[in-house]
Amino acid sequence: MKAINYGLLLITSMLWAGNFVASKVAVGYVGPETVAFLRYFIAIIILIPVVLIQENKFLPPKQSIWPLIGMGFTGVFLFNMLVLMALEHTSATNTGVISALNPIAIALLAFIFVKEKLSLRQILGMGIGLVGVLIVITNGDWLRMLELNFNIGDLYMLLAVLTWGVYSLIIKNAAGDLSPLFITFWSGIFGLFMFVPFTFKKIYFIQSPDLNFWSSIGYTSIGATVLAMLFWNIGVRNVGGTQSGMFLNFNPIFTALLAFLLLGETLSWPQIWGTIVVINGVIIYSSKYPTYKITNILTRFRLGKG
Repeated sequence: MKAINYGLLLITSMLWAGNFVASKVAVGYVGPETVAFLRYFIAIIILIPVVLIQENKFLPPKQSIWPLIGMGFTGVFLFNMLVLMALEHTSATNTGVISALNPIAIALLAFIFVKEKLSLRQILGMGIGLVGVLIVITNGDWLRMLELNFNIGDLYMLLAVLTWGVYSLIIKNAAGDLSPLFITFWSGIFGLFMFVPFTFKKIYFIQSPDLNFWSSIGYTSIGATVLAMLFWNIGVRNVGGTQSGMFLNFNPIFTALLAFLLLGETLSWPQIWGTIVVINGVIIYSSKYPTYKITNILTRFRLGKG
């Protein structure tokens, strides 16, 4: 049974990684706001019967409406706009690597705004993850950092990661007893309405939509939104949040692989090393073992006791 759950979590990671690739294709046809609108419009329609079957209620409680609107603004509207704007200017590979900072961004914002404590191990993991991202966005050229010469798409993606952190804090502190399915459904509805003023006219001007375009939209709607959410919920319920979270470390790897196979993107050495550094930073941050234990182990080997 565990093997099935782990398999679902691995598929979830691949589905979310594929979202960067599919979205990269879609923004070549139409603006980011229209891509996001179509993604959630289709996903919400599919989720209606799922919510009716699995949930005991359809309408959200009154006390949850404002938190859900906040989630719709940050996690659906703003996050997707920033990711898609990023993909207009940078590679799918870079967006995948930077997205691996999500758990670190959540912890940092929780420390600043909710006063949650950070251990030395978590701070170490954050620092290592940040170094990895800097390697990627500077392409290994540290002078670019000193000159503040960055790709605007990478900066959009960093803002998207921070936005996702805010969204996650709202869920943690204001979602109450709402299920992940219910949150996804109603935050998606509220976020969808926020796209309407930006897409009302543009949706009629998609440049020569073909099979590639509609396949990309279908993938982001069904694969990366509906199926990924369902698989993720099953995994979290059966193996726990901590173990499930570790599978997110595969996201940048799957993104780079899919971008290479489907988009023809090539991996540079700075991207490879940056990805390795980011993943290690996230693993250190997410590890259950305190930093002092790791230090003791290293000390034992230096003294020849290990």
